[in-house]
Amino acid sequence: MKGSYMRSFFYRFDLRASARRGGERYAFFRRISVPLCALLFSAFILSCASVKTDTVQSAAGSVSVRKDVRQLRLSNGIPLYVRKNTANRKLSLSVIVKGGTSYLSPETSGLEKALFDMMTRGSEKYTYDELRALAYETGFSILPQVSREGAVLSMSCIDYYFDRVLPVFADAFLHPSYDSQQYKNLMTDYAQEMQRLESDPESMLAYRMTRTIFKDHPYAASSSVKPESIGNITVEAMRFLHERDTDARRIMIVAVGNYDERKLLKKLDAAFGSIPSQSYDLRSPDVPPLTVSGDPIVIGSKAASGTGYLEKAMSGPSIFDDDMLAASLAASMYSQVLFNVVREKYGACYSPSASVTPMRAGLANVYIFKASDLENVVRFEKEAEAIFASGKVIDGKNDDGSYIFSSVADRLRGYKNQYVNSFYASSVTNAGVASRLTYSLLMFGDPYAYDEKIAELFSVSADDVLRAFRKYWAAGGGRWFCVVGTEDIGNIKF
Repeated sequence: MKGSYMRSFFYRFDLRASARRGGERYAFFRRISVPLCALLFSAFILSCASVKTDTVQSAAGSVSVRKDVRQLRLSNGIPLYVRKNTANRKLSLSVIVKGGTSYLSPETSGLEKALFDMMTRGSEKYTYDELRALAYETGFSILPQVSREGAVLSMSCIDYYFDRVLPVFADAFLHPSYDSQQYKNLMTDYAQEMQRLESDPESMLAYRMTRTIFKDHPYAASSSVKPESIGNITVEAMRFLHERDTDARRIMIVAVGNYDERKLLKKLDAAFGSIPSQSYDLRSPDVPPLTVSGDPIVIGSKAASGTGYLEKAMSGPSIFDDDMLAASLAASMYSQVLFNVVREKYGACYSPSASVTPMRAGLANVYIFKASDLENVVRFEKEAEAIFASGKVIDGKNDDGSYIFSSVADRLRGYKNQYVNSFYASSVTNAGVASRLTYSLLMFGDPYAYDEKIAELFSVSADDVLRAFRKYWAAGGGRWFCVVGTEDIGNIKF
């Protein structure tokens, strides 16, 4: 499976989705296999920290949430969140702009991504070549990240070089150069991405599906560049958006590392304290739940000849819903049942999986990667659904080929431990911690809310998991989207 350069920022449940969504389907968790002896790694790290913690407990276990983020303010009111870490000399700093796609339209999808990409390609005082030379010399890095909720420009460096690279980072954010050659290079990159929508079956499937289910919804505006928006990604449009984004009301800063808070506040105030508070109306649009239904959509593609890519999309839990965690666990456990049935028993595809997308308007799915039995694969998925809906998971096979079952209740603790471990193991670096805090601030407006939600994992029961599965996966509804070879359009059965 492909990785994603944004995995440290948005904790993705499904690595396949992270590779093909281009930043659009960030997810709560990443499903990985880990030795049981390592599963409580994060709980150990947290319990050893000599800081204030809140502990969420249940009969199944507990997770401690660190309460050591200090909040300060720049002279213009921009909040600064500092988590001190003396364990290493690496410093991380992130400038966050809230709002995201609420300030875009479908026709300007990806404009903020383009703007933040341009920030890394030179500024008024430092050319792109000078940025590259500085990165080579000092290990300094600068990374743009975008989502529906906002955009982030992050930097990382050794403490020795912080005073040297901070002005470079600040100039990149405040004064991107919009160099004509770098703009041309960026647009060439985007054009190549658009070509993949026509030549890569996975990209084609994702684009057609999201465009269909998000039609006439606030999510119709995407954080990624799209074929319908690439012609509107101009320097003039980026300049206008940059003027809007440099608004003290919408900016937050996160710092993680061995910082002296007072000195840091003074330096950041000198760099960012002159950003004004503007007077335009801030946007916080209502995001209604998704309604996903309709006849299957089958797309023919020569690139998919001999195989098929299928995805069933259905309404899922909002990230704010009480059953979000239960649905995430259900998706992980159901993925294993899908693999046992669709792949192992019938050999009908290369890899099946289920996932939930944690956003304000929730989305759940079943994904079939490289199906070889187009006539029966959907029926096999239904067989797996019936097994899990009955409260069972598959542990193996008897000599006669029949399944060995366990109950969801028996296996739930192991899946919870996997989630906790994968969640914290992906963010043990200062940059990873900063990304987690950034996501929590963007999504919940609080630096602790994301960790607190994860800490509630151990209170989820087997009944909760099955109730969520039956509600989102087994209740019917949803819609299938498929890309198959042109010769197989009439062969797929639903």
